[in-house]
Amino acid sequence: SKVMSTAKWPVSSIKPRYRVITDNDYSGDPDGLVQLAHELLSPSTETVAVIGTHLRIGDPWGASDDTPAEAVEAAQKVVDMCGLTGKVPVVKGAVPPLADRKTPNDSAGVQAIIREAMRTDTDVPLFVVCGASLTEIASAWLIEPRIAERLTVVWIGGHEHAGLAEAPPEGTDMEYNLHIDPIAGQVVFNDSNLKIWQFARDTYRQVMASRAELYVRMRAHGELGRHLYDSLGQVSNLVAGFGMSTGEVYILGDSPLVLAAALQASFQPDTASSKWVTKPCPNILDSGLYQENPAGRDLRVFTQVDSRLLLEDLYAKLEMHASGVR
Repeated sequence: SKVMSTAKWPVSSIKPRYRVITDNDYSGDPDGLVQLAHELLSPSTETVAVIGTHLRIGDPWGASDDTPAEAVEAAQKVVDMCGLTGKVPVVKGAVPPLADRKTPNDSAGVQAIIREAMRTDTDVPLFVVCGASLTEIASAWLIEPRIAERLTVVWIGGHEHAGLAEAPPEGTDMEYNLHIDPIAGQVVFNDSNLKIWQFARDTYRQVMASRAELYVRMRAHGELGRHLYDSLGQVSNLVAGFGMSTGEVYILGDSPLVLAAALQASFQPDTASSKWVTKPCPNILDSGLYQENPAGRDLRVFTQVDSRLLLEDLYAKLEMHASGVR
C-alpha cells in the first residue's frame, strides 16, 4: 500500500522523550533483532547504546564460546540496515554469568550503562530495556549503586506470578531468560533498589504474529524487512530439522520493550494501552520461582500487552523505512 505523505506531521517533529539502552542476546532468538529494529526506527526514543549479551552456557543458539561477540555482529547489521552506522554504538557485554551476588562482571556494556546513567548534561529519562539476562544491569548496579535513582529497567523474563497467570503447559519453573543468569536476577530483584517493569513469560508470549502476516507485512518491505523475516524463518527450519513444528505463529516476545518506552500515551505519557499491576517486588528463589516479600519496593508487572498497536506500528515503520518516508 502507498505510504501517505507526512508533510503535516513529519518524523523530524517528533523529539525523543526518553533515552534507551537496549540490552539483548542478539545472537539467539531473532525476535531480539525485530525488537532492535523497531526501537531504532522509533523517533520518540533515542537509542544511546546497544549491548550484545551472552547466551546461557551450552545453549544451542551459540556458534562459539563468545556469544556476546556474535550478538554484537548481529546487532550491528541491523543498525546498519536502519541507516544508523556510526550513530548508535554497539558494545559487547560480559561473557560469563555472575558467579555470586556480590561480584560484578565488568564489560563495555556495563560501563555504557553506568556512563549514561550518571550523565549530568541531560534530564531526559533513561530506560535500560533487557530482552535476555540481567547480567549487565546487575553488574552495573553492583559497581555503581547510584544508577538505581537514574533509570528504569524493563525486563522480558521471569516466571508467572501467582494469582496473575498460570504457567504454560510443560512450562519450567526456571524461565528461559532468567535461566541465562539466575544470580543476576536475584541481584536485581532481591538485593537492588532498581525500579523494574516486568513482562513475565505469560505476558511476553502474547505477542504472536502469523507466518502469513509476517510474509505480507514484514518481508515485503525492503532489505531490513526481508532480513528480519528470513531470520525468523531460519528458526522454524531449524526446529523442523529436529522433527518438530512451530506451527504458523511466531512469538515476538522481545517486542513489548518497544511498547514500554517508545509507544507511550501522547498526554500524561505512560504505557496506557497495556495493562499492568503494581505489587511488592518478590525475591527470586534458586528454583526460579518467587518468594513473596510484602516489604518489597513497587514492581510493575504487565498482564496484557497491546499487540495491535505494537505490531501495526512495527509494520508501518518497516514500510516507511523501505519507502524512504521521513
